[in-house]
Amino acid sequence: MVALVLAVIPAWTSQARAADREITLDEAVAIALENNPDYAAAARELTIARAEIERANYVSQFNPEVDSAGDYKGRSDRSNSQDWRVGLSQQLEIFGQPALRKQSAGYGFARTSADVTNQARLLMAAVKLTFYESIRARDESNLLSELADLDRKLNDAGQARLKAGEVGQIDANLARVRYGESERALIESRERYRLERSSLGRLLGGAAGPEPAPSGSMSVEPLRIDSNRLFEIAREQRPDYQAAQLEIARLKMEALLNRKLVLPNPTIGAFGGHENNTEHFAGITLGFPIPLFNQRQAEATAIAGKLAQAKDRARALELDLEREVRDAWQRYNSALVVLSINQKEVVEPARESFDLLEEAFQAGKLDLLNLSVAERQAFEARMGYVRAWFDLVSARVALELALGGAV
Repeated sequence: MVALVLAVIPAWTSQARAADREITLDEAVAIALENNPDYAAAARELTIARAEIERANYVSQFNPEVDSAGDYKGRSDRSNSQDWRVGLSQQLEIFGQPALRKQSAGYGFARTSADVTNQARLLMAAVKLTFYESIRARDESNLLSELADLDRKLNDAGQARLKAGEVGQIDANLARVRYGESERALIESRERYRLERSSLGRLLGGAAGPEPAPSGSMSVEPLRIDSNRLFEIAREQRPDYQAAQLEIARLKMEALLNRKLVLPNPTIGAFGGHENNTEHFAGITLGFPIPLFNQRQAEATAIAGKLAQAKDRARALELDLEREVRDAWQRYNSALVVLSINQKEVVEPARESFDLLEEAFQAGKLDLLNLSVAERQAFEARMGYVRAWFDLVSARVALELALGGAV
C-alpha cells in the first residue's frame, strides 16, 4: 500500500503541475474576472435586479377581473326564466404609481450594478496582492537557495580546514549548523511559494491551473497624483460609495410610491346580461376602495427605518473611505522612503562588505565566524530589500483599493 501511494503521488503531482502556466499580473486580473466563481455568483444579482425592472414595466400590476352570475327562476303562471350576467373590470393606477415604480426599479438596478462593480474591485485587489505575495515568496526562495549554496561551500571549507588543523571544532560546527538552517529555511520558503500559488489559482477559478506561476517582478513606477484630490477621486470612483447613495435614492422613491399606493385606484368595468327570457341589459361599473383600515402604515414605518439605516451606513462608509484613503496614502509614502533607504544605505554597503570579507576568507585572513556574520548581514539586507519592495507594491494596491480604481 505504501509503495502504491508513493508511486501515485509523484504522477498526480506532475499531472497537476502540467496544467499550471506562467501568467502576468494583467493576465491574472483578466482571468479572475472571467472565471472566479464567487464573483460570477455576485454578478447573478443583476439578473434579479433586471427582473424588478421587467415587473415595473408591466402594462398593469393588476389583471382584468371577469365575474359572472346566473340563476334559474321557476314560475307557476308563466314559463320558467334562466337569467345570467357577465362583467369585466380593471383596476387603474392614476396617481403616477407606474412611473414611480419604474424609477425605484431603475435605482435598484443601478445600486446592484455598483455592488457588482465593488465585488470586482475587491477581487482585483485580492488577485494583485496574492500575485505580489507569490512573487515575494519566489524571490525569497531564490535568495535562500543562493544562501544554501553559499553555506554548503562554507561548510565544505570549514570541514576541510578542520581536517587540516586550521580551525577549531567550534568554527566547523558553526558552519555545519548554518548550512542546516539555510537548507531548512529553503524547504519552508518553497512551501510558502507553493501555498501562495495555490491561493492565486483559487482566485483565478483554476483557469490557469491549480498553482499558476507569477511572471515579472515587483518593481513599479512611482505614482504621480494630486494628493489634494484623493478624497474627491475616491468619492467619484468608489462603487460602494455610489451604491450607498443609490440605495438612499431608491428608498426615497419607495417612500413616495408607498404614499401613492394608499390613494384609491378606481376600478372600471362593463357588464351585460339576460333576464326574464326576453330582456337584455348592459351597463358600466365604477368603484374604488376606501383606505379606512389599511393605509400602509407598516410599510411606511419599514421604509422610513430602512432609509434612516441607509443614511447611517452611507455616513459610516464616508468615514471609512476618508480613513482608508488617508492611511493608504501615508503607508505608500512611507514604503517609498523605506525602499529608497534600503537600496542606498543597506543593500549596497552590505553586499560590498561581504565581497571584501569573502576575499579575505579565501586568502586565509578571516575566520569562519566573522565571515558567517557578514554573510547573514548581507543576506538579511537583501531579504529586507525584497520585503521593502513588497511593502511598496502592497501599499499601492491598498491605495488603489481605497480610491476605487487604478491610479
